[in-house]
Amino acid sequence: MASEKWVTADEALGHIKKGSRVFIGSGCGEPQFLVERLVQQAENFFDVEILHVLSIRDPGYSATGLSDRFRVQTFFVAGRGAREAVWEGRAEYIPIFISDIPRLFNDRRLEIDTALIQVSPPDKNGYMSLGIAVDVAKEAVEAAGTVIAQVNSAMPVTLGDGFIHVRDVDYLVDKEEPLLEVGKPPLSETDWAIGRNVARLVNDGATVHAGLGHLPATALLSLKDKKDLGIHTDMFTEAYLELIRSGAVTNNKKEINRKKAIASYCLGGRELFDFVHLNPLVEFHPVAYTNDPNVISRHESMVSIHEAMEVDFTGLVCASSGRNRIYSGIGGLVDFMRGTSRARRGKFIIVLHSLTRDGQSSCLVPGIPSGSGLIASRAAVQYVVTEFGSVNLQAKSLRDRTIALLEIAHPKFRQELSNRARDEGLLSHGEPITFSTPGIYPAELEKKVTYDYQELQLRPAKPTDLRSIQEFFYGLSDADVYYRFLRTVRSFPREEMAAIADIDYHYRMTILAITGELGFEKIAALGRYIAEPGQELAEVDIAVGREYRRLGIGLAIMRHLFEAAEKKGFRGIRAIVNYDNTGTIMLLKKMGYNLRATLSQGVYEIEMLFEEKSADPSFVVTYA
Repeated sequence: MASEKWVTADEALGHIKKGSRVFIGSGCGEPQFLVERLVQQAENFFDVEILHVLSIRDPGYSATGLSDRFRVQTFFVAGRGAREAVWEGRAEYIPIFISDIPRLFNDRRLEIDTALIQVSPPDKNGYMSLGIAVDVAKEAVEAAGTVIAQVNSAMPVTLGDGFIHVRDVDYLVDKEEPLLEVGKPPLSETDWAIGRNVARLVNDGATVHAGLGHLPATALLSLKDKKDLGIHTDMFTEAYLELIRSGAVTNNKKEINRKKAIASYCLGGRELFDFVHLNPLVEFHPVAYTNDPNVISRHESMVSIHEAMEVDFTGLVCASSGRNRIYSGIGGLVDFMRGTSRARRGKFIIVLHSLTRDGQSSCLVPGIPSGSGLIASRAAVQYVVTEFGSVNLQAKSLRDRTIALLEIAHPKFRQELSNRARDEGLLSHGEPITFSTPGIYPAELEKKVTYDYQELQLRPAKPTDLRSIQEFFYGLSDADVYYRFLRTVRSFPREEMAAIADIDYHYRMTILAITGELGFEKIAALGRYIAEPGQELAEVDIAVGREYRRLGIGLAIMRHLFEAAEKKGFRGIRAIVNYDNTGTIMLLKKMGYNLRATLSQGVYEIEMLFEEKSADPSFVVTYA
């Protein structure tokens, strides 16, 4: 090891020339001491271009009055100080996919004269770790004409592909200091509701990634009950640490890098930094690897979660800027969107609040305002999640997308938004789904059941189920349809089926038994109850697809309906059943309540009260 490489900060920084381009290490790995000395010597520099990927603070070189000394350019904006610097013109934002940055350095399209980085002390073989800020630093070191490294014993040694040798560095500056830290944001009940909705989309064994923001972090924290999750991410945060400690992460089901959590840089605090130090569970790699869509797509069950500011009814996603104000940047969103969309069972999930921070506007809108930064195209968007539920927009028409997003919009804006959608031609003026009753989807009624080795989900119906409901009834035999409607029915127009899908979850409730992925479900069975305000008894009906009979699905749906009706305050249930519909009659008998029936013109009118549950239920018939 050449002792002459060890110099003071001022000696090292004295080699920076006027008009040169200087790369500075990112995020929590920023070499603070070198940066502070750089700013203090500002009078020695002219037109030095500062380049960094991510700054979590305003480090001083973008201060007012230094514009002739430093020209600041950033690939991503995070932290209030950095945002204000961009908004006020003291720094400039470069839109780019983060996975493309290394190639700019490698091909010398963006030449780097000097790189300022932070590393761990050299080991006995002369290797130093880039620690918690590998990202693009390794490529910057290889491309830079001069490399100045702040050697900090507080920097963790992380395993993987984040090591550089002393011979690759021109000057070493010894300075120990605490690393920059990012605190945990406070989480609201609305945040947790969004997290729970995301968790319903994530299967055991999935490989997960979450972008910057408190909503993706909350989604990760909501996965603690999952099993055998894997991690492949660019940004490693304390949310991942909690997920690992919960036992949900094993990395055993990953198709590549099995047994390893893969990351590129850390944003967090000392507890996180201590966890990754020499930890064989976590490997750090450059973003050229972590954000390569081809690498991402090799994880068959890849799940990527990103926060958005707005989503319009056609599927356009605004996630980086609003009305010409930059709030973050493109970052890794598009990289993971592309990679996840190619994965065999990939799920790309956009999360956002239904309302703006002031609560005065909807974040789901008919159109994105001018000047907002669009990240995901209409063709790329898949899942969208708010506190009111989740929808899958993939392969959906503009009309179906509009209905889906209205379904998870805030109830107080649904009617207004649907009217605007009609005015703008996204919905027809004869649209049968009206959103006139702002019911909140009761997620607590969702339940997974297994019959004959096949998993089904029981859940309340949604407006987006309208077409599936039509298909279900068209798949029934003429006799089944007659039993269900007590008349011969040849068609099931949308206007009539809308009454089954567009419900208020109080006086009108429909429970479906479904198979398949969200957005592509098939209905195996359907039951519902209806009542008018003031009525004590809710009227039920049910239909089960022929291939799902004799499995107990009808009984499960009926119990769900009874439970929901009782919780809503109804005293009991009534049913209108054809006298020879023995299947439904037997089903009602199995519910365990005393039945009273009136038989008139071949039709039973059956009533049962919830207070009359019986171990040996009776069936008393009166003949009209």
